[in-house]
Amino acid sequence: MGSEALTGDELSDKRRWRPGAPLLASTLAIAALALASCGGDEEEPEPAATSAEEASEPAPSGGAAEEGDAVEIADFKYAPEAISASVGSEIVFTNSDSAPHTATADDGSFDTGRLAQDDEGSITVEEAGEFSYFCDFHPFMKGTVEVTE
Repeated sequence: MGSEALTGDELSDKRRWRPGAPLLASTLAIAALALASCGGDEEEPEPAATSAEEASEPAPSGGAAEEGDAVEIADFKYAPEAISASVGSEIVFTNSDSAPHTATADDGSFDTGRLAQDDEGSITVEEAGEFSYFCDFHPFMKGTVEVTE
């Protein structure tokens, strides 16, 4: 008839153990564990905008700088994202996240240094203009300070 039964020897040849298979499986498992542990204990945030619609929405303040002298760092964002101050004003940055952050001017004119959870760092704005800043640890975090006379 066209189909023949396999004998025990023929069957064992088909299911023969391949020496490299367990080694390959072990190597892949170790690599997967190593990659999974690379992130450390801190969670990385999701990108700020998750859709094109969210990316084009204006800031809650309508895009205008908020008047004030304090910026809170929470959920991997500066709040408010844009702030205005007068020359000579002190602006206090408070880190409410468990991850460390900085507020570092793009042009290098100010830097709060590393702020751990619940740390505060302040800057004094010395000249008029608009200054963009970011977090050294998380460069996707951005804010601006508008300094007026």
